[in-house]
Amino acid sequence: MSPLNIIFSQNWHFNIFYTLMLILVASLPFTHLLVIPIAILMFLNWIWEWNWKEKWMNVKDHKATLVFILSAALFLIPLYGILISTNKMHALLTVETYLWFLLAPLFLLTYASTLLTHERIRILLVLFSISTIFLSLFVFGDALVAKLQNGGNDFSFYLHISEHYHPSYLSLYMSLTIFLMLFDWKKRRRQLHIVVKIIYGAIILFLYAAIICASSKAGIIIILALCLYWIFFLFKKWKYRILGLLLFIAMNTAFGAALYHFKATPFIRVNNALTVIKNFEINNTYSYTSSGIRLTVWRSAWEVAKDNHFLGTGTGDLDKDLVMNAELKGYKNLIGHHYNAHNQWLQALTTSGIIGFLIVLAYTLFPLIYGIRKRDVLYITFSLLTIGNLLVESMFERKMGAVFIALFFVLLYVRIPKQELIFNLGTDEETADTTPAPQSPSPEE
Repeated sequence: MSPLNIIFSQNWHFNIFYTLMLILVASLPFTHLLVIPIAILMFLNWIWEWNWKEKWMNVKDHKATLVFILSAALFLIPLYGILISTNKMHALLTVETYLWFLLAPLFLLTYASTLLTHERIRILLVLFSISTIFLSLFVFGDALVAKLQNGGNDFSFYLHISEHYHPSYLSLYMSLTIFLMLFDWKKRRRQLHIVVKIIYGAIILFLYAAIICASSKAGIIIILALCLYWIFFLFKKWKYRILGLLLFIAMNTAFGAALYHFKATPFIRVNNALTVIKNFEINNTYSYTSSGIRLTVWRSAWEVAKDNHFLGTGTGDLDKDLVMNAELKGYKNLIGHHYNAHNQWLQALTTSGIIGFLIVLAYTLFPLIYGIRKRDVLYITFSLLTIGNLLVESMFERKMGAVFIALFFVLLYVRIPKQELIFNLGTDEETADTTPAPQSPSPEE
């Protein structure tokens, strides 16, 4: 089958949708300016198709009714926030940010599995990975040039990157790309040429080093924990698992020694965070660090939630309420600053009350539970990446996080066969678009 036949089908409505989806995943790491225009074009194409009964049957065929309900319920949070907010305009902007929680399942799940095949999903995942790799090369190439021009050892990759890109979101994208590549390598290792394996290894090492240098504290902790988890997935025999652990420890020891020698910031930031947590008190010296501000804003957000009887303040009023609470309680490090809750569950509890909190909790736990049930390592990894980052960032409040999470929540679900345990992303057993039934797992799986 030719590459064009793999990408496109005879359904021209689907071809329009899929072309727009290719543009979306390719541009997602770089910019979110295309998100709204693409959403509008997709929606017009979706309406024009006008086959409502078939669309609902496709949702049921994907066995995705619960996925659809969870995503739609999450989109209702800012709508509820508008009703109870005094700042309606700010609340309306939040609706735009949450839009893809509704659109992702609306578009992806209403196309038949004979159209949205595993191979076409794989192309989307590969395109996102390539785009993230190019973004990483650009960001860190620019930072390296700046370091060489700056000279000395006082240059901070974290501060330089932060001027152009949020390190937490960059680390999130790079982490998923690493595990997509590892999964592909695992499933196709016997078919990959040695040169391709070397390229894979070089890119994975580069992305890993880039995550460390980006100095996102959550990003570093999450990638370390997930790499340990993946060692057990990649190697079935214990002797290879132990060898993998030893190599991983040795690699990080050598990398840490180099960072310490050049006075790099990653481990300094992690160590400072631990020191802040240990010695933190309201309005002491440690409260003015990034970790201290988070600890204070978490306390303030909890107090705001309690004062509103856990019914919520509204999505448009949280910033104002946090500032007012900071002034009332004397949290000097928050006064005058319009922070969000820096924790998505706390953000939902504060803005939308108990119901909002439970919806976000169900949404974020679903990929973990379903991934464990299906023994799908990618969906589990996506869930752990999401949960880890949502603990320290309100990622649903920014398009950089909301669009990414909403899209991959559905994409990675659809790629899991509903009748088999593990889908071999990119294996030689992978079938063509018209394959009517999923393959059975190979013995090594």
